[in-house]
Amino acid sequence: MKRLLVIRHGKSDWGNPFQDDFDRPLNHRGLLDAKNMGDHLLSIGYLPNHIVCSTAKRAITTAYILAKQLDFKQDLIEQQKKIYLAPLNDLIATVQQINDDYNNVYIIGHNPGLTSLVSHFTNDWMELKTCCVAILEAHVASWKHWTKDIAHLSNHISPKAI
Repeated sequence: MKRLLVIRHGKSDWGNPFQDDFDRPLNHRGLLDAKNMGDHLLSIGYLPNHIVCSTAKRAITTAYILAKQLDFKQDLIEQQKKIYLAPLNDLIATVQQINDDYNNVYIIGHNPGLTSLVSHFTNDWMELKTCCVAILEAHVASWKHWTKDIAHLSNHISPKAI
């Protein structure tokens, strides 16, 4: 079985209107939500074998905080610029290219792409809000087999619910 945790970055800071979107940092709530989500994922045993993340500041900061809480080495996070505001087809390709040695993978990025990715793989629509986690599971041996409607949504975790 392959498990994909689709995670939207934490709440970001909109305080500087001249700051490039790519460089927006997390705000206080985003930092706190990421820490709490990491603690929660650890407590329920959803440890990553691999993390793939957008290189945007708010996404990579979320990934670093989660990794710290989960005792995952930050230098092992696979950073991919193409995940930043990626269209659905690019996100699907990213998942299908994951090494089959990994069974529990986190992908951390942005909307609307991540919401579309969850909907594509599960045929369930749900809006992925900031720092929310959608846990998808598929009974397949290879990530190459992750196609439309292959997975089921086993859990949806919101920072407000933990």
